[in-house]
Amino acid sequence: MSKSLPYAGRIHIYSAPIALTQHIEWAINQHLGQVVKINWVNQPLAAGSKAMEFEWQHLKPIAAQLATSLKAWHYIRFEIRQVSKNTGDATLYRATADLGLHQVNISSIGDVILNENQINTAIKQSLTYEKLQSNLENALGVAWDSELEPYRIALAMGLPGQVSRSG
Repeated sequence: MSKSLPYAGRIHIYSAPIALTQHIEWAINQHLGQVVKINWVNQPLAAGSKAMEFEWQHLKPIAAQLATSLKAWHYIRFEIRQVSKNTGDATLYRATADLGLHQVNISSIGDVILNENQINTAIKQSLTYEKLQSNLENALGVAWDSELEPYRIALAMGLPGQVSRSG
């Protein structure tokens, strides 16, 4: 990875209706500022859906804008990870139709990092142990992980070595 491109990212579209694939490619191209080739495969868990993964490098952080663009299409399940190569800071965006968009900071090994403010908010909004557990699970994105995991597995089994790259 080039030092001149300080941001690297990976997008996983776990399922998207076939009719939206061109729109998704257009959104990715717009945010990257270049035309890229994306390899779509059938998503066996959602009839009439496609899946893909794609890596990029860029001068600017684009993951937040890309996630915002993609969440506008209700029927897409996706994750976007972006890392600043200068600081090592990483962000994960994930979305499902039922749960909406979720954002967390992640460590270099993929652990979710909750900051002091997030923990204090979860504690202050919790009058019971069950509510505290629910608030912390929401902050960690447990529901998103549960919903996306079958799609991650299907994508991993169906796309060995087929990652598109840009940058």
